[in-house]
Amino acid sequence: MLLIRSRVAVRLLSVMLAGLCWTVQAAAQPVLPPNIVLIIGDDHGYPYFGFTGSAHVHTPHLDRLASAGALFTLGHTTDNHCRPALQSLVTGLYPVQFAALADSIRRRDAALSPEYAALAAPERERWDYMHQAQVMREFTTLPGLLSEAGYMSFQAGKWWEQSFANGGFTEGMSQGWAEEVWGQPGFFRELMGGDGIALARETMQPVYDFIDRHIETPFFLWYGPSLPHTPLSPPEEYARLYADTGLSESAKQYYGNCTWFDAGVGELLAHLDSRGLADRTLVIYVNDNGWEQPPFAEYAGDHILYSNGGPHGKLSIHDQAFRTPIVLYWPQEIAPQTFPDVLVSSTDLVPTILDFAGLAVPEYMPGKSLRPLMEGAADWDREAIIGRVTQLRSETDVMGHAQEGHYVRTRRWHFTLTGGQARLYDMLGDPYTDVAERYLELLPEFEAQIEAWRQELSTDLPQSAVPRLNR
Repeated sequence: MLLIRSRVAVRLLSVMLAGLCWTVQAAAQPVLPPNIVLIIGDDHGYPYFGFTGSAHVHTPHLDRLASAGALFTLGHTTDNHCRPALQSLVTGLYPVQFAALADSIRRRDAALSPEYAALAAPERERWDYMHQAQVMREFTTLPGLLSEAGYMSFQAGKWWEQSFANGGFTEGMSQGWAEEVWGQPGFFRELMGGDGIALARETMQPVYDFIDRHIETPFFLWYGPSLPHTPLSPPEEYARLYADTGLSESAKQYYGNCTWFDAGVGELLAHLDSRGLADRTLVIYVNDNGWEQPPFAEYAGDHILYSNGGPHGKLSIHDQAFRTPIVLYWPQEIAPQTFPDVLVSSTDLVPTILDFAGLAVPEYMPGKSLRPLMEGAADWDREAIIGRVTQLRSETDVMGHAQEGHYVRTRRWHFTLTGGQARLYDMLGDPYTDVAERYLELLPEFEAQIEAWRQELSTDLPQSAVPRLNR
């Protein structure tokens, strides 16, 4: 009996010592920052989610994120079409800031080029185009900043900046394209992201492989499928959800693409969960720009509307061209909550991500972290979102035409100024009727806000925004 008791005591002591050693080892392990997954909808209009109130569009996986995370319903992207809006998500800058800096870099490099001045006009255009395609590599980017905290990063999906490496990603799907393909058949697909365009439409494997390679390392995933963007060709399993409805044909197709996008999000979330990463991953959702497809409006016979959505959608300057839900989801860390009247911008996402990663937010960035809001801070003082566009809807070209316009969005009003013409929309009343004539006394103040914003953004950014500008 004494021997048995001694053995039991030894076993108990061994278990206690093992537990103590494990506790000490666990305490010694550094706390890793969260993995970050940035999900970007492509031409996904604000009204076309279940969680924003659509009675027609099926988005169960995004609905789950929105109900279990922090939902900002007054989110806005920075432009009315994709590339400038995506540049904001990579650099944290407004498009007007990015464009001005990119032009400074182009002028510098052209002056340093021994042959530029002698180029004929077509060759100079080609040189400028190639320079624009790669200029992102001169900027401080989100993936580059995250690398300072040990993050690996992966670009998947839409990507206009030629190669993933130009954005500071460590890996990616868009490998870049050779100058010889410029202007050739199929070039536009290369321009949008090349192999990245296959994401979700054809494959999820590159994303899965990246996640599986970095289970023990913090990672940043840029997940930007070209969905629900045209072509509007949802697979049968999603198209049949809308087949026997009274919806217009273009609505059936567009909503089917919305569900296709949502299904890819569901597959991505399932993969994270299967690898035990759900509780260690911050998931963020945002659109690149808006879209308009009412349930019974038929756009299939109109090339411009079919390709860009209704008149208030992509490439317009209406609120619906910029409006996006912004969702932040991190189980156990972010409480379910909705912010129905807080004006937030996609420029806030880079500071937010850096904040959660434990990194300082550069002072030059115009946005600010949303983390304090989600943790109960009440000092959010933004009264308006102001922006500029350089491309507007054309009656003949789906890409639009060059024209500058400005807008101001407050909680109630959406003010626009294009070609000297002012329009005003009451977003709490009738958001589609111009009421400028009824509120003429308000217009000068909105114009003054735009001018003050323009003056503020004309100030030179510090060297850290473009560290190689003066090389």
